[in-house]
Amino acid sequence: MTNGKTAPALITCQKHNGEEVEVVTKCSGGCEQKEASLAAEVIGACLAADLDLPILEPFLVELDPEFVASVPNVEHRAKMNASNFVAFGSKHITGQYSAWTNGNLISEAVLPSAAAVFAFDGIIQNPDRRDGNPNCLVRGDDFRIIDHELAFAHGLILFWKAPWVVGGLQNFETPGKHIFRAGLKGKQIDFSPIRAAWAGLSDAQISAYGTAIPPEWANATKSVAAALQLIKDARDNIDACITEIQRVLQ
Repeated sequence: MTNGKTAPALITCQKHNGEEVEVVTKCSGGCEQKEASLAAEVIGACLAADLDLPILEPFLVELDPEFVASVPNVEHRAKMNASNFVAFGSKHITGQYSAWTNGNLISEAVLPSAAAVFAFDGIIQNPDRRDGNPNCLVRGDDFRIIDHELAFAHGLILFWKAPWVVGGLQNFETPGKHIFRAGLKGKQIDFSPIRAAWAGLSDAQISAYGTAIPPEWANATKSVAAALQLIKDARDNIDACITEIQRVLQ
């Protein structure tokens, strides 16, 4: 693929049922936190699906050694050889989708979804849906969010504040730090569906995000535990999270 600092590869994969699917695939060797980055992608995708957000279908991709050896691109082949043989991927979509730009407007039709994504990114501490790197594909009023490898990295941040604490989303107050902030700022937003979606997450659902992590990513165990705890704590403090979200959108 031509975009993305992790240099993902477009791979035609075969599912267990024999069906072929094109998957935009990230290898651990191309990610800053290796398997932990891939785990953040899996947890982010599972959580987004349960919150009914517009996420692309996720996949775990097994990189067969014979396939890797056949890759003609030297750089991609070397990266795959240096990576965990289980990678993360998202279904490749076509059909006139393009990257979100500053020229895109948040219509009334997509206002609830845009607000839900803004809340999602704030709560999971995702800094990577910003001007210049939107990680959002759009076609008319239809959009899809991608790339969550930098989320749930709160354990690496000095003096971190939780998203349910005043100032926990201070970073999102800066213009351009989130692609939807300008379009949401000052708007009348009904946060009750967002509150209900987060409050409705069960312990079993959240635990299942952890069991979705393949055992081959054992190096990510601590990061996974921290991510699941953040989700549970945010669920239990969702009213305070929404208060902080409203503050940065005033």
